[in-house]
Amino acid sequence: MRESERTPLQVHRCRFVDYVPSAINALSFISKDVKRPLLACARANGDIEIWNPITWHIERTIPGITGAGSIESIAWIPVIDKPEDDDDDDDDDDDDEEEDEKKPLTSKSKRQQQQQSKILHTPRLFTAGLDGFITEWDLVTLAPISRVESGGGAIWSMSVAPAGTEIAIGCEDGCVRIFEVAPVGASDCVVYKAACDRQDGRILSVAYHPFKPIVSAGSSDSCIRSYSTENFRLLNRLTVDTGKRKEETLVWTLTYLSNGTLVSGDSIGAVSFFDDESHTLIKSIKSHYADVLCLAGGSNGDVVYSSGVDRRVIQYRLVDNTLQNQATYMTAMQKTQTRRQFQQTWVLSGDRRFHSHDVRALALCETKPIDSLVSGGMDTTFVVSRTVSLFPDSKQERQSPFPQRALVSLAAEGRLLLARFDDYVKVWALGQSAGDVEDFGGVDAVGERVPVARKERLLAELKIKCVTNLISSAISPDGSFIAVSDLFCTRLFSVSVEPARVVRQKRFPSPSIIPGSTNIVFTPDSKRLILAGTDSIVRVVDISNPDFETVAEFTEHRGTTRTHRKNAMEGVEVNGVAVSRKQQFTGAELVSSLAVSTDCQWLATGDMANRINVYNLDGLKHHATIPQLTSQHTSLTFSFNSSNLIATLDSNEVFIYDAEHARLSEWSRHNSHALPSHFLQRTDTIMGAGSCESAPQKVVVWGANYLVSIDTSKSIHHKQSSNKRKLSAKKSNPTDKKSSVPNGHSKPTSNNNTHHSSEEEDASMTAAATTKHENKGAFSIQFKYGPTMFFGFLAGGAEAVVVERPVLSVMDALPTGFYRKTFSA
Repeated sequence: MRESERTPLQVHRCRFVDYVPSAINALSFISKDVKRPLLACARANGDIEIWNPITWHIERTIPGITGAGSIESIAWIPVIDKPEDDDDDDDDDDDDEEEDEKKPLTSKSKRQQQQQSKILHTPRLFTAGLDGFITEWDLVTLAPISRVESGGGAIWSMSVAPAGTEIAIGCEDGCVRIFEVAPVGASDCVVYKAACDRQDGRILSVAYHPFKPIVSAGSSDSCIRSYSTENFRLLNRLTVDTGKRKEETLVWTLTYLSNGTLVSGDSIGAVSFFDDESHTLIKSIKSHYADVLCLAGGSNGDVVYSSGVDRRVIQYRLVDNTLQNQATYMTAMQKTQTRRQFQQTWVLSGDRRFHSHDVRALALCETKPIDSLVSGGMDTTFVVSRTVSLFPDSKQERQSPFPQRALVSLAAEGRLLLARFDDYVKVWALGQSAGDVEDFGGVDAVGERVPVARKERLLAELKIKCVTNLISSAISPDGSFIAVSDLFCTRLFSVSVEPARVVRQKRFPSPSIIPGSTNIVFTPDSKRLILAGTDSIVRVVDISNPDFETVAEFTEHRGTTRTHRKNAMEGVEVNGVAVSRKQQFTGAELVSSLAVSTDCQWLATGDMANRINVYNLDGLKHHATIPQLTSQHTSLTFSFNSSNLIATLDSNEVFIYDAEHARLSEWSRHNSHALPSHFLQRTDTIMGAGSCESAPQKVVVWGANYLVSIDTSKSIHHKQSSNKRKLSAKKSNPTDKKSSVPNGHSKPTSNNNTHHSSEEEDASMTAAATTKHENKGAFSIQFKYGPTMFFGFLAGGAEAVVVERPVLSVMDALPTGFYRKTFSA
């Protein structure tokens, strides 16, 4: 890159945001009888993350209820409607009846017809925890639809019947309780049905039989009991090994395989397999050094995965076992009785260690294209093992534990930084360098630390009295206002730097007028507050006068009246397949993105149905709707001092839309689909984008582990390079091997523009190194920063802010992991 094209700037490397993600307690896949697969991840603070397991993008986060305790179990139940048969269809069926008899359908065509005859809605999500309640959640409003008390204290485990009509819970009082799943729209999500025979000790695990009316429960007294779901009486009792200490063994987890085999994991580190017919132990494998906390079984009943306190993820397979050795010493009757039991046996077939702390949850999905095993626990992150049939040699991808929607907001003019936690926020004043970039040598000082005239300082820590964990926050560009919201109420505070204090605005509209907000943003002139409510209404509040009047309400994201409460996801294109007319989306959806142009003229809003609307804030009216993008958008941002809207997608594509003229920009028409393949194939999606005053033609997009600079004044061209050139490029950048991308794709040899950086944690500032570029500066990527929680520019464009949270800092805040003392010879 020529010297004249370089854009040096100071980068504040902020590592003082002491955010610690919450541990993962439960994971649950749903991939059958739904329009697209989903993964639910329940954390110890009560938050529930809904992931798209194809792109590994967090679609929405349901906030935990304050004081409700941790969630121990989570489950999906699909919602299926059968369409009414039309008369015309019946006539057609009668006409084709003879032809169908002559040409029998194959199993594949039958499955296709059955699938087409179903109307699939958004599945229902249920959770249970130590607060003793079963809760159903609304995925649009993020609020609980209903909460039903267990009647037996804390709930340690929950299981859904194969038909999805019943839920069994294991309670603190030693009783298994059965609840019927109520129809959609009922006042209570579940209705109490019966309680099974009580036992001594708490019920730690429950599991439904796949094809028999049986529910099994593991308890804290070394026993597994099976109950009938028809008369709720005890059928049989199985006893697990108590180990050398002769103490009671805790049966932490149970699961049934598709062939009826019962698998248990207990506190002595053993995984046991029990026969369904004889109710006897088939095999017990003491494969773990500590408690087994979670199990996952394959759909064919021939593979099981286990993990627990010792951090190992272990695979067991059902393999053939020869009878030659036994045949010599068995009579004919003995051979017949033992043939089924000894024809196959369970063996440990592989193990891996992905985590640094206890693994509390496993989830397996063998459906293509997911085909993954997901594990998570105390170390706050989950690991995706792709192509599980190749385990333990399958590829592993570690997902970032930080939310993909930034918890940090920046006051570009006021030089303040706001960070949001579960029930409080912190405000810092950024530091100041001792001079400008040119004072330290300009581009010649790349990589050098520069002196700091003033360090960062904590201005305020604001504790919020909230019903749920905070879901959104923002600080005005001039740093004079702070807005925070939980699920039910939005609050506004004024900020004073000298002296440092935060005062709540008492006259801000009440929750009955302005509910909780899923997204908040201030206009660049700090005179208006834009709120995306949990009711899918976007409100514009005038904060320049003490009345705080709501000057506009936009209802485009509510759609038409919802005829079905659980159809919020309908209409989203899945894998390029158009949804039928009967399944078209007509209802409200969660507003996930807000953006305001720097001239305060344009407002862009986007929801999880991928509807992006543009409003004119001068006339307070709807201006245009962007044509629906092929992939879900992850963020919206306006280019500096223009009406160009930057939309980033979970496919890592970047589109620029001219909001004023309601059309794609010239650059986007020719280059949005021409981004380098190594970038589009990354599994860590784009978290945000932005541009600055000093170089408005350049767009910076960022993810958890990278920063990308795109020059929109240039076209992106791909040139075929020879093997010799590729080899020389690898030799010229020896750091590529150490910084390989987790998903197996090699990192590019190009990097971003020159940066002048500063590290405020050490009371010093550094300059980012300039590396090679590709396509003559049109696209460059660097991996210098990370894990990144936020990136943004300060006013003037001469300074940028990167909020990093090193993994080792998070590990230091976690409790000590399992340690096994070993001795050498």
